[in-house]
Amino acid sequence: MSPSITSMSLLAVVIAAISIWWVNITLKEGRKAVEESKADLD
Repeated sequence: MSPSITSMSLLAVVIAAISIWWVNITLKEGRKAVEESKADLD
């Protein structure tokens, strides 16, 4: 593979990893908010 393809692949992997991490953080916050809103209703 040429160096440009290798660097583009590495960049894509890094972006994918950051995206997955961001989604996980967001989902955790969302679940916490849902739990708190349920607790407020009780």
